[in-house]
Amino acid sequence: MSDLTTPVIANNNVILEEARRNREKGKVILLSILSNTILVILKIIIGIITGLVSIIAEALHSANDLMAAVIAFFGVKKSLKPADVDHPYGHGKVEVLTGWIENFLILLIGLGILYQGIKKFIEHSPSQLVETGIAIMLISALVNYTVSKYLLRKGKELRSVGIELDGEHLRADVITSAGTAAALILLKITNIWWFDPLAAVGVGVWVIGMFVILSVKLTQQVIDKGLGVRDISIIESILKSFGEVKDYHKIRTRQSGSTIFIDMHIKVERELSIEKAHDLTKKIEARIKENFLLTNVLIHTEPFDNDTDAKTEKMDK
Repeated sequence: MSDLTTPVIANNNVILEEARRNREKGKVILLSILSNTILVILKIIIGIITGLVSIIAEALHSANDLMAAVIAFFGVKKSLKPADVDHPYGHGKVEVLTGWIENFLILLIGLGILYQGIKKFIEHSPSQLVETGIAIMLISALVNYTVSKYLLRKGKELRSVGIELDGEHLRADVITSAGTAAALILLKITNIWWFDPLAAVGVGVWVIGMFVILSVKLTQQVIDKGLGVRDISIIESILKSFGEVKDYHKIRTRQSGSTIFIDMHIKVERELSIEKAHDLTKKIEARIKENFLLTNVLIHTEPFDNDTDAKTEKMDK
């Protein structure tokens, strides 16, 4: 097999892998939608029957997660559309935009839960069937723990901020469901009525805290935060593996949704023909895509002069 065909085969493999991952993203989010739908229905029914405001708060929290999962599903789908005339860099930022919509829903739900908890503190309304509430909270915590762990792993693996955000929502649900269950157990043992609204207030505060944490994560993509040190070192290792690359500098990266944009300058011998320099950049692009998959790579070639020039360039890295 000649060197000229290697980048073509590599690119075809990358395209197939990207298509597989895109299908997997849809399946992952549909799992989140299904689990959230079941939990919302159960929590609403039991919250109404028992009169426990902490269960109602958790139902609202799960309803928010359900809306977030639906928004994430459409956001991820839209972000995977290929580049067009009006969007030459693709539609990756759509995933960030829908992420902000999800995040503001978190804030609104958090404030609503906080209000309901404070309201019950004031009204002191009765509760019943506390055991049923404890059971549904423990089931909710177990289900959300399993699904959130899966979503967070897949979100990182697929480089999807939408899936990661959905996983963060469900991970928050694990803590709040377990905390609510603990509060209801205390209510059952001690018969102290305010454990129920106290749990609701705790859920509200936790949800608002999640809004702050996720705002930071989303802002990093809006302001084009670069890849981490580990990923940059992988790019540098790839460049060093090509003997024709005498030096490199100005490696810049950013992420738009699931797509990573990478640009860099490399130095090659003056005697290298334009055709061979072009083939070299295609090979480098293919190797980078093998490691990062959904990427947009731009490589600028420059002539390499001497050792003094190399030292100067390394100072700019």
